[in-house]
Amino acid sequence: MRRKAVHLFAAIAESVRFLAVLFLAFDLGALLDSSVSSLIRYAAAPQLLFAAGFFFLWLDPARYGSYRPLLSIGKAASVVCFFPLAAALVRDPKAAQAAFGLPYMGLALALLVVAVDIVSLSILIVARRPVASDEASPSGPINPGQGPGDIERVEEL
Repeated sequence: MRRKAVHLFAAIAESVRFLAVLFLAFDLGALLDSSVSSLIRYAAAPQLLFAAGFFFLWLDPARYGSYRPLLSIGKAASVVCFFPLAAALVRDPKAAQAAFGLPYMGLALALLVVAVDIVSLSILIVARRPVASDEASPSGPINPGQGPGDIERVEEL
């Protein structure tokens, strides 16, 4: 089993992306209201599934490779959803103000978010799908007891 470092890099980048979304919400003042704060956390928390998905693709690409299309669809949806966010940020005067001591920090965080989305989607598209262990070995799976025939034998018992 060969692990690809790009999947681990993408998992770390997705975690940073989650923090960037939270900092962007704080920068725009969304986290100061308790009801909006809960909504932002509720909407941003599922983004951590992308970090977990990339981590498991790094951990065992043959086993978790079937989740690659789901991750691709989610990342494509994130890229498409960036356009309305970008339009709202351009109109919002708070995005251009100084935050955390830096001017235009809100716009920089938004660009970081979309950059991670595009890089993650590119990794999903470009990184080749590994050959499953069942197909690599003509004698069957490398780990005994984990092949399709073994599963059927257990179900018959």
